[in-house]
Amino acid sequence: MTTDRKRTSVVIGLALAVLAPFAATAAGGQAAKGNLVPKAVSFVRTLAKGDFKAAEADFTNQMKQAAPPSTLGEVWQRLISQAGPFQDTGDSKTVVQNGFTTVVVKTDFKSRALGIAVSFDSAQRIAGMHFVPPP
Repeated sequence: MTTDRKRTSVVIGLALAVLAPFAATAAGGQAAKGNLVPKAVSFVRTLAKGDFKAAEADFTNQMKQAAPPSTLGEVWQRLISQAGPFQDTGDSKTVVQNGFTTVVVKTDFKSRALGIAVSFDSAQRIAGMHFVPPP
């Protein structure tokens, strides 16, 4: 494994360790209704703009505690330091499972593509975020 891939794995692992446990807390709720793709894409683009305060506007209280703007900023900066500058979003995939809705947004960075999985609770608030292979 190359050094860049190892670093990217560390960044993704860090993000998962910080944010993924809070996605699981949404599992007890009802699946969100409606098309959440635009909301997930908007969230990702807000992160890409570096407006981490605005990005947390739709967070559940648990997510606000787990990933305040400073933490979001650190995770995002580590991600772009490994994957290169953010380029654009692409196709999305929606999965409803275990009582929550997750939208996986394909993101293109200069050196690689990633999926950003944004999990919503029944009130359509962001209850989790993690990085996955692109859809």
